[in-house]
Amino acid sequence: MNIYKKVNISHIARVAGMSLSTVSRALRGDPATSKKTTEKILKIARDLNYYPDYIARGLRQKKTNTVGIIFNDPNNPFYTEILRVIDEVLTEKDYSMVVSYSNWNLERERKNIITLLSKRVDGVIISPIYDEDENLKILLENQMETVLIDCLPHFPNVNYVYTDNIRAGEIATEHLIKNGHKNIMLFTFAQKFSQVNTFEQGYMQTLQKYGIKVREELIVSAAESSIDCGYETFKKIITENTTRKALDFTGIVTISDMFAIGIYEVANEMGIDIPGTYSVVGYDNIRFTKALTPPLTTVHQPRRRIGLESANILLHNINSEDKVIKNTTFEPYLVQRGSVKNIS
Repeated sequence: MNIYKKVNISHIARVAGMSLSTVSRALRGDPATSKKTTEKILKIARDLNYYPDYIARGLRQKKTNTVGIIFNDPNNPFYTEILRVIDEVLTEKDYSMVVSYSNWNLERERKNIITLLSKRVDGVIISPIYDEDENLKILLENQMETVLIDCLPHFPNVNYVYTDNIRAGEIATEHLIKNGHKNIMLFTFAQKFSQVNTFEQGYMQTLQKYGIKVREELIVSAAESSIDCGYETFKKIITENTTRKALDFTGIVTISDMFAIGIYEVANEMGIDIPGTYSVVGYDNIRFTKALTPPLTTVHQPRRRIGLESANILLHNINSEDKVIKNTTFEPYLVQRGSVKNIS
């Protein structure tokens, strides 16, 4: 006897002494089936270790009840917190998800897209590396239901859920200026992804608005988005600054809270006072930031709302004939804590 033999609804029907249609309705949770009958069938199903064949059902219905997720950075809590919310929505609607990460690599992003298409997922939520490239065209040309997050795309008729990165750069920079800072470092990514370009635009526009010259030497780029890279890049700056006196700055705007945490590590190690020596403003408002000493002033991105909105748009378009094209832009806002000093 093969104890691993797959149990199907015919087995359950024979044990229960009921018709296949009754068993099928009960397993689907059809309200037309009595509570007593449903409970009996579900108990038999559990006892027999029955699980539904989603692949076969998907082939019949031309649906897999699976959503693909492609995010940029597995180590950034910004993405993991959004992912948690998406998972809550999908689980409630009996969907599962296939998660992959591009790690800011275009070829890897392309492979992830092709893999999800081959798995016949019903839709994709993606944080793309660039706002207009051949990878996104693969999804659109294959008529895949798609929602973009963390990106303002240049394609027409694409759903996106986006925090206004230009406004975020403006808010962070203006807060330092209003506290008397004129020499403000921008701590950003080396690669000019769509999110980077828009945030930098907000930084530069705000300096110009207040009549402050944009100093290229104060735009500092780290190789990747991580605490370690933030630490290494800032430590190199501080070490060189000590010997050469090359840079004069009192404030720092970071494009990611991860970079700000790396800056804090350097400050703790080298006895630099935050905000006494340098005032720091982050971006994202990830959970760790309020536990820093001093707690980090940062610009908030509504991660829960991004997750809810993107999942709901996607599920609507997967399950409805009445498709929508929805462009949702959330307004960021400042969370003031203890990392900025007024030097007016």
